[in-house]
Amino acid sequence: MKNKKSNIYDAIIIGGGAAGLAAAITYLRRNEHGKPLFLEANEACGKKILATGNGRCNISNLSAENYLITKEFFKSIGLLLRTSDDGRVYPASGQAASVRDALIYAADREGLEIRLSNRVSSVDKAAVAGFAISLEDETKIETSRLLIATGGKAGPQFGCFGDSYKFARKLGHTVTGILPALVPLLYAEKEKTRFAELKGLRVRARAQLLVNGASAAASEGELQFTEYGLSGIMIFDLTTTPPSTMSDDKSKTEVALDFAPDVDITTIQRLIVDNEGFWLEGVVGKKLSALLVREGGRDASRIAALTKHCLISVNGTKGWKEAQTTAGGVKVSEIDSKTGESLICKGLFFAGEALEPAFICGGFNLNYAWCTGIRAGLYL
Repeated sequence: MKNKKSNIYDAIIIGGGAAGLAAAITYLRRNEHGKPLFLEANEACGKKILATGNGRCNISNLSAENYLITKEFFKSIGLLLRTSDDGRVYPASGQAASVRDALIYAADREGLEIRLSNRVSSVDKAAVAGFAISLEDETKIETSRLLIATGGKAGPQFGCFGDSYKFARKLGHTVTGILPALVPLLYAEKEKTRFAELKGLRVRARAQLLVNGASAAASEGELQFTEYGLSGIMIFDLTTTPPSTMSDDKSKTEVALDFAPDVDITTIQRLIVDNEGFWLEGVVGKKLSALLVREGGRDASRIAALTKHCLISVNGTKGWKEAQTTAGGVKVSEIDSKTGESLICKGLFFAGEALEPAFICGGFNLNYAWCTGIRAGLYL
């Protein structure tokens, strides 16, 4: 609700993505009289939602923490869900647009006041209401209750520029190292020629991300070789907890690949000895087998060792445009885990990708956005 004599609102929500929309709907349902002002920099809300899950929107996962909260929330706004065999949860329609539209219709039914195409330029402490917000069109507004849900830096093409981190720092919060996550890894220069012949090849593997020889993350699944590096969901998952040294030239970052995770090295060596000429084509395919045989000098023990432990030097990740989410953000230890309110600045709330956690593929990141948005909407 706006004070008629000024530009002071009971509550303001910045960010028209997953967390912000969930928060706004929840807030409006519990508060019959106070209506928040909703600020979105884009010309429409939910642009990034439309691109998730290859246009199908992987809303959540049966294994996600607080999944039932997400399920009940979407049921309450008229969106039915379906679950794939691997536990991923999608809208029953199979269309991301259904998710975005359900959220916007629900917000509109509750009478949400939305201002579009007007980016917030700054957030400061205010003498009267608590927070003073300046917009790009030079409008100045104030509120005593503020939710920052402007997302991370992943997907600048959707209007994600990391503004939440700038605002959080100015209001006294710690922001941990920001890096692209759920994103392909780039070859170190020396590896580009080494693996050029495998461009486009997909193989099953187990992987470890090694920094100076120590394991930083591990995953298993389908790997894709590209002209620039390594891709595929199992590679994306390695980047959700990237070490700060990933972009440090003084550190050695490698991926150790096991191309036959279900077969022990002794069995592999015996296969090679018994099938010289066919080598490992029956295990890893013709192209990869040829590379391993060549690098192993046609020696069975060396080929087997490479098959189980092939080291590939990497030089960071692709950029923010290709990243699906952000690793790092506003430190969660500075946020009340029950309410989403800042423990440093009263009346300030955070939700979604603005916060530091990043999760593996499968709907976990969106589930976190819905749930932290709902949490903030209950206490804002």
